[in-house]
Amino acid sequence: MSQKFRVKKLVLISLIALTSIFGVSNCSTAQPAPATLIVTNATVWTGNPDQPWAGALAVRGDSIIYVGDTTGLAPYVGVESEVIDADGGMVTPGFNDSHLHFIDAGLELSSVQLRDADTPEEFTKKLAAFVRTVPAGTWITGGNWEHKQWGGEMPDRNWIDAVTPDHPVWVSRLDGHMALANSKALELAGVTTDVADVVGGTIVRDAQGRLTGIFKDNAMGLISHAIPDPTPEQ
Repeated sequence: MSQKFRVKKLVLISLIALTSIFGVSNCSTAQPAPATLIVTNATVWTGNPDQPWAGALAVRGDSIIYVGDTTGLAPYVGVESEVIDADGGMVTPGFNDSHLHFIDAGLELSSVQLRDADTPEEFTKKLAAFVRTVPAGTWITGGNWEHKQWGGEMPDRNWIDAVTPDHPVWVSRLDGHMALANSKALELAGVTTDVADVVGGTIVRDAQGRLTGIFKDNAMGLISHAIPDPTPEQ
C-alpha cells in the first residue's frame, strides 16, 4: 500500500476514534464489520435511479455494503481496510463479458433490427416500420443485416430512400465492417459522388459511378462522424 493510501486510511480511522470519543461508543447500536475495501473521492455510477451518483463506496468480501458520500464511511473503516483514493475517477458496477462492444450493444437494443430480414423487400419493410416510431430527423442506426440471407446482393440506398426521406439512416452489417447509408445520411455527412477513396476502406459504387450507400471498414468514418453522440438518456 502506498504512503498516500496509508495517510488516507489513518485519516479515516482517526475520524472513527473521534466519533467514539464524542458519544458513538455509548450508542447501543452495534457497529458494522469493517470493510475490506474502501473507495473514496470517486464518481460512482450506481445504476439506482433514486441515487444515480455517489462519491464513495465500501466493499466487504464479495458484497458492496455502502454507497454514498465520504462522510458516511466512518463505521466501515477498520485497521485492515484497504483504502483507494480514486482521484475523481469513474467507478461503475462490474460488467463481465468475453467480448462485447458495450455502448454499441446497448444502443442497438433501441435501434432497428434487420438480422432476420431474408429478402430486400423485408429489409425495406422493417426499416419503414421502425422509422414510424421515431421523430423526424432522428438517426436510424443498428441493423445487423446479413445480405447472404437473400442471395448475397448488397443493399442499396435506393431500397430505403423512399421510406426514409426525413431520417438519416446508417445501418451496419452484423460483423460491423460495412454499413448502408441512405441519401439523407450522405447529405448530412457531406459525402458526394466525387468523394475520394479512403485508404483501408471501400466506397461502393455502381456501374455508373453512383454511390450505392455501402461503406466498408475505414471508409465508414465518412458517415459515422456525422452521427451525434448518444444522450445520457439513451
